[in-house]
Amino acid sequence: MTEDKIITTGTLATAILVAMLFSAPMMAETADAESPANDTADTSPAKPAVMLSKKVVVDISDWACDDCAFEEGYSGEIELGLGNVSDDAAKFGEYNGLNEKGGWLIVNGKARYRDLDAKYMDLSVHEFGLDSRSLNFEAGQQGNYDVIFSYDEISHFLSDSIVTPYRGNGSANLSLPAGWVAGGDTAGMTALATSLQMTDLDLQRRRLDLGMSFLTQSPWKYDVKFRRETREGGKRSAGAFFFNAAQLIEPVDYITDEVDVSAAYVGKQWQLSLAYYGSFFSNENKSLTFENAFTPMVAGADNGQRALPPDNLFHQLVLSTGYQLTEDTRLSGDIIVGRMEQDDDFLAATINSSLTVAGLPRTSADAQVDTLNGDLRLISVITDQLRLSASYNYADHDNSTPQSLYNWVSTDTFVAATSRTNQPYSFTRQQTKVNADYRFTTTTKLTAGVTHDQQERTLQDVDETSELTTWGKLLIRGMDFMDITFKLSRAERDVSDYQLVPEIDPAQNPLMRKYNMADRTRTTGGITANAMLGETVNVGLGVDFANDDYSQSTLGLTEASEVNINADISVMISENASVHAFAGRENIKSTQNGQPVGNPVWLAENDDIVDIAGVGIKHQLIEDKLDIGADYVLSHSSGKLTVSNGAADEFPELETDLDSLKIYADYQIEDNMSLHAAYWYEKYDTRDWMLDGVDPDTISNVLGFGEVSPSYKINVFTVSLRYKF
Repeated sequence: MTEDKIITTGTLATAILVAMLFSAPMMAETADAESPANDTADTSPAKPAVMLSKKVVVDISDWACDDCAFEEGYSGEIELGLGNVSDDAAKFGEYNGLNEKGGWLIVNGKARYRDLDAKYMDLSVHEFGLDSRSLNFEAGQQGNYDVIFSYDEISHFLSDSIVTPYRGNGSANLSLPAGWVAGGDTAGMTALATSLQMTDLDLQRRRLDLGMSFLTQSPWKYDVKFRRETREGGKRSAGAFFFNAAQLIEPVDYITDEVDVSAAYVGKQWQLSLAYYGSFFSNENKSLTFENAFTPMVAGADNGQRALPPDNLFHQLVLSTGYQLTEDTRLSGDIIVGRMEQDDDFLAATINSSLTVAGLPRTSADAQVDTLNGDLRLISVITDQLRLSASYNYADHDNSTPQSLYNWVSTDTFVAATSRTNQPYSFTRQQTKVNADYRFTTTTKLTAGVTHDQQERTLQDVDETSELTTWGKLLIRGMDFMDITFKLSRAERDVSDYQLVPEIDPAQNPLMRKYNMADRTRTTGGITANAMLGETVNVGLGVDFANDDYSQSTLGLTEASEVNINADISVMISENASVHAFAGRENIKSTQNGQPVGNPVWLAENDDIVDIAGVGIKHQLIEDKLDIGADYVLSHSSGKLTVSNGAADEFPELETDLDSLKIYADYQIEDNMSLHAAYWYEKYDTRDWMLDGVDPDTISNVLGFGEVSPSYKINVFTVSLRYKF
């Protein structure tokens, strides 16, 4: 199609409007001339020669608009095929559902519907042949109502190398096999080797969403949403009998219901919305009981019990508003009021019938936390060059759970000599921000701001912290082919007098400083550059750094730093081929001092490095027929931990290596049908001294899982047919 026959939507609308404006009076004149009232000859003076003809006919048959075509009726795409995974590997399939060896059915699809009455429908299905799958449906009439329905299954495969002697995994009662021989330590468990069984550890999450929204002729809009999420499976946990412990699988059987209802008013100057949100959590298991694999230290300590997450609920009301003060200035804000409650009955202090414990002062915690949040934001465009914004945030977390004095038992083994009081921790936070954008020229802009953050706490080591942050960012566009951004910030946090909380027993070392409540100086910055070298090459470079200095801390975290360096390049080799590559390094370091009361100070240094690089290529091998591509990613990470107490003692290095290659090809059989094939190779290897060589009985007073570091080599093949309609 030639350029002179292409017209945009705006041009088309203008042309039609002009034609109507010119033709309307002409057609009116024609009608008048043909009416009986004008049978007499026209004796008026002759009209000017420049007068347009009385009837204008606009020929638009050759006009075309690529952007104004209206989609009507049904359309979509269906993909069916087969895939195969070469081996079992929980780590490889951790989130994608490809954790087991063998084949699976590829089922993907999407469908759309549109009509001239603005009614629509969108339906999509993703990976319906796997344990991680989704279905999404939305329909309605634009400007009138919408209905949504979605269903998601999300699998999280945690481990396939756990061995344990416990039976009943996944339930709330764990027992040891018949013939179990308890020991004073793991070496004395003579039946351990023959009692071990392999157990997979995974979580399955299912989520259902329903929702409706309504628009009326008035400026009001209404929304109703409901979500139910269930989580089933198990997760790593542990149970102890004083000095002896065992790794356990904790059952997960949760249900969370969420309700979200809102009404919103949208006017020319004023906007307002009122919303309610409710979350209701329930756990089918209130406790986990487990047999003691060790020889009991005291009579009756044959079984232990741990409380599991209790049922709880949360209510929240949100009032949001915005007002356009002037054409260039807008004020908006939110007020959010919430309440959290939990009143599940307490478990007994112990299930050891040989121990005598005074009764509990209450039947439940009767826990209640009230929250109040408020936001106020002002944005104003002062000039074409200057824009200012300011905001204030208030957050109050009021824990009004009653305090009581509790007698307690240590791991179903000993009755504690002293009682303890629960500590309902509360806090209030106020944050103020002021930001400014100033554009010096069309190619240079400076953004800067100041943030003040103040927190007040109760029942904590520090009553008040105050932090002032200043930051700036400079953007320069040079010579129409390069963008450079500089950014820098500095934050100073000051704390009130550090104090020991009397209720903490045993007492903390008075020189200890918790990192989130310690004096700190934080400096961050970075440089980012992007350049177009000619019409075919795009290059990007970036460096970011951050440093935290806890100069006033004698014990605890004293310094932490992070540096990120990355680079990427993309090249258009030809009209049908392109290549891209990237590389990066991240280095995280920290230093921490510690000292048990009365013992020498020890120093721990962490040094983590992550390197990653990759390259990819796309090529249209046969024009409009065959596309091929490949991506390769290589990653290596290492972690060093050195602890010195007079003489340095370096732990074995933690290492992880990843090689991943993906190759694909798309062949267009017909305009609406294509064949897709792909190959995915991935190699993953880790060396973790905390797992490698640690068998269930390696630690004398810990019965472990005997997990091994994840390692695999996986080949995945897929072939599928895609059909468009």
